[in-house]
Amino acid sequence: MTISNFSILIMVLFFSQLLLLFILAWRKQKLSKKEQEINQQYDALTDIFSSYMTDPSDEHFLKEIRNSSHQVVILERLLNGYVSVTKNSTMSPLVAKLSEDFLTEHYAKQINQRNWAIRMNTLYFIEDFHMKSFAPLVKEKLCKTHKLDQETQQLIRTLTSLNDPMTISVLAQYPEASVRLYIDVLKRLSPITRLQELNTALLNQENNKPLKYASISFIGTSGLTNFLPQIEEEFQNQDEEIRIQALKTVWHLQHLSDPSLLIPFLHSTSWQERMFATRIVGKLQLSRYKEVLSELLGDSVWWVRYSSAEALTQFSDGDVLLHHLAVHHPDRYARDMASQWEISLIGSEKQ
Repeated sequence: MTISNFSILIMVLFFSQLLLLFILAWRKQKLSKKEQEINQQYDALTDIFSSYMTDPSDEHFLKEIRNSSHQVVILERLLNGYVSVTKNSTMSPLVAKLSEDFLTEHYAKQINQRNWAIRMNTLYFIEDFHMKSFAPLVKEKLCKTHKLDQETQQLIRTLTSLNDPMTISVLAQYPEASVRLYIDVLKRLSPITRLQELNTALLNQENNKPLKYASISFIGTSGLTNFLPQIEEEFQNQDEEIRIQALKTVWHLQHLSDPSLLIPFLHSTSWQERMFATRIVGKLQLSRYKEVLSELLGDSVWWVRYSSAEALTQFSDGDVLLHHLAVHHPDRYARDMASQWEISLIGSEKQ
């Protein structure tokens, strides 16, 4: 290459880079201007949007949003903000109506985009805004999938939020479906449908263990005490994980029909069962088991010793018991644990 050709090449590269910088600067300025316009329109519409959500007879907001040059983005932000801060807003008929009237056409295109992130965001919005018109389309896409990837999981969550219980049967086709995903589905069902599905899951006729684990866990964290008889029946289950989950649920529910049901678990060979049984004793303040707690304070497993000492603190004379056990328990690890909890109690009283 001659020197003159080399100089020309350098000049071309220089002007190319200069042009690229110019394009990037122009594009950034254009995006900045667009974002500024969106923010201005959003700020201007926020108050009348709030008024409309309070009193739908005032149609000022509808006229303004129809004339907005950034209708989709602004309405999406307004509805998203409303859903985020307002309790039970996902069931708001106004949120559903506004999103169905102004966002349906846009989302119908977005949900079929090749860009994964755009499809996922669209599914989130359809779920949050409770757009029932998309149920057939979401169901159709779900039926075409053959692997439980993130998009399929979101299709299931979105369709469930539209109160379609078919998602549980769809999930059952995937043995790898997690307990967490089943819980997500149960959370999104309507109360009546959820109760039906929980009853069916506890019968476990399909031998779907993740669904049963999820149902027992959900009952506990949601405080559904009506299911206590079925949960107590699980104490006899041959599956140790289900028995542990049932104990954990009783601990959450803070109810037990018969304290003697705990006896096998307080002497179980499973340390997890012993641990949850001691927690229940403490939570329900079952005085008849104080002596057992004192024995379990010397358990071979640290978590059982810890839970036993914690359970003793739940009783009105827990400090006296712990002081006595810190001095007189025959097991040195039990004395250490009792001493630590006694110090902890004294510290909390000083505060």
